[in-house]
Amino acid sequence: MPLRFSPWTYPPIAIGSLRTIAVDLDDTLNNFTQTLREHPFAYEESYVVQPATFDAYLERLRTQPHAVEELLSTEFAYFRAKIHLECYRLAQARPDGIAFMRWLKKEGWRIVICTQRDLRTSYEATQAWLMRNGIPFDYIFRAGNKIAFCKLWGIDILVDDNPFNIQYGNRYGVRVFYPITDENRHVRSQGAWAFDTFDQMMQWINA
Repeated sequence: MPLRFSPWTYPPIAIGSLRTIAVDLDDTLNNFTQTLREHPFAYEESYVVQPATFDAYLERLRTQPHAVEELLSTEFAYFRAKIHLECYRLAQARPDGIAFMRWLKKEGWRIVICTQRDLRTSYEATQAWLMRNGIPFDYIFRAGNKIAFCKLWGIDILVDDNPFNIQYGNRYGVRVFYPITDENRHVRSQGAWAFDTFDQMMQWINA
């Protein structure tokens, strides 16, 4: 059964002869940002805000989908968490991403889902989404700095759309492969591999 735990409190995965890869979820395997911007979220009292505030907060989320999260527990942070949780359930998986993940498992890879989601509140939804879409995985981890995470666990391949990881992964010995998005299209990277479809990944990953 797939596992989840903190990399800071348990010994590293015994890599052995298995190849291990870390794969992001949002905007890598799914269309999270598109869902956030286009889904017609309806006001409900469970959001614990007034209708006008609901509209203002939703617009703020849609215009700044990748803003750095606040550490404090605020009304907006609570609202964002609820909307994000809905997006985690609603987001559509990339068909080529599903095929790629199944190919990895068939080829004998150990698959680590590496996400910035708060798994304290979203683990069940995340696991259910992966299983519903038939996406194989071995572990689910939350990591704020995915490059540091990969170095700690001895993982040298990361699939992720984040511009920071694209720009700096190679400097620290992590090979980063990334789907081209509007956010990372103009990032200058050294050693990162940009792809349009996961079919290209199947050709490149062993290069």
